[in-house]
Amino acid sequence: MPLFTPISSTPPQKRLRIAIIGVGLAGAALASFLKSVPNADVQLYERSKAHRKVGAWLGLTPTAQSLVEEICGEKTVDSICDRTYGKPVKRHWQTGEILFQPDPIPDHLTPDERKSMRNTANTVRQDLHQILLDKIPDEQIHMGKKAFDFSVCDGVVTVYFEDDSSIEVDLLIVSDGINSKLRTKIYPKIKPQHLPLLQHMEVFDRGELMKHIPDLPNGVTHFFNGDMIAFIGDVGCNRIGLILALPADPAEVENWGWAEGVGPKRLAYLRSAYKDWHPIIHQILDHSVDMGVFPISRGVWLDSLVTDGSVCFVGDSAHPTGAALGAGCSFAFEDSQTLSFALKHAHTQAGTWSPGAVKYALDLYDEARGAHLRKVFRMLEIQDMNLKGIVKDEKVLEEERVAKEVGTAWITNCDPECQFAAVLKSGRVSEPESFK
Repeated sequence: MPLFTPISSTPPQKRLRIAIIGVGLAGAALASFLKSVPNADVQLYERSKAHRKVGAWLGLTPTAQSLVEEICGEKTVDSICDRTYGKPVKRHWQTGEILFQPDPIPDHLTPDERKSMRNTANTVRQDLHQILLDKIPDEQIHMGKKAFDFSVCDGVVTVYFEDDSSIEVDLLIVSDGINSKLRTKIYPKIKPQHLPLLQHMEVFDRGELMKHIPDLPNGVTHFFNGDMIAFIGDVGCNRIGLILALPADPAEVENWGWAEGVGPKRLAYLRSAYKDWHPIIHQILDHSVDMGVFPISRGVWLDSLVTDGSVCFVGDSAHPTGAALGAGCSFAFEDSQTLSFALKHAHTQAGTWSPGAVKYALDLYDEARGAHLRKVFRMLEIQDMNLKGIVKDEKVLEEERVAKEVGTAWITNCDPECQFAAVLKSGRVSEPESFK
């Protein structure tokens, strides 16, 4: 038996201290994707004292479904959502006449073939948030921590909280949403603007509602009349959702809080606004007990997702979509996975953590996501011209025509791993000399 323990000549590996500010959908997904990053100590800080159970109908693109399944498993995702495998049914806003009916999915498909035909999966935000939170150890999440400022010196980030505490980390990941406090530190002039539109959402128990409305449609049905919209659809767990979206005066939009209850007066207004629409909309409204109003906000997207070599932005703090394309949370999940790829690659190449390795990872992340997101933002800019009453010139009209021909599969079926591999292959981001 040896009288002493031999001393290893290998120095201990440096730990990468990571702080995630904001534990919404983006922050919660990040925590899981970063588990694959070597020698990382990840801590999450949330301004609320308890996770907010707010929000309603939320759509997951095929990409978002796959990414959440990597974290939570396919069965768990199945348990909270209703999958669709084609475009929604479209009906005439008044008569209910079917204008478009997707073909049924053949019964003989293999699981992989069925997966390849996925369209949107519909769920509610609270359920999606919860299955992501369930994968994070409680001790990693620090509640009631309102970050308001940060500073960077020699690769160390100091984050300041409103309770007079502070932390020092090697990497700060900002995921505190569309009204990001920390983004304001770098980009004080970027302030999200409300669109002249209000969405109203409510989720019902399908079984209870069918006692009064036995002919509720299955799947998802869309009704359009000019710039007014109604969506009815299954959102998982035997629930059905209703979305009513219609134009609103910008001054009125400013007065509504996110998920604020409509109240009797607003409900009466909706009944009046939709009085000539298909009867099923009125029948559902007659059983409304908890409808919320959701103002649509968008802002200027960041030209760069990184700053100071030690700070990066993910999700709505970087690119607020305002419910467009049903892809907002997908962008956040794509950001999160791409960042984990970048950090793993940087550590592999450097062999240890250093400010140079972190900066290299962030540059890879920015390069991998930037071009894709700029392309999406341009598409939204053109779409929003209609809402804002901006006349499109011939160049913009041509862009719009091309976009319609191309479709949106490049958005809804994006592959972050392929995009990241393409950046590595391109050599557009050079490794630091210190790695060689």
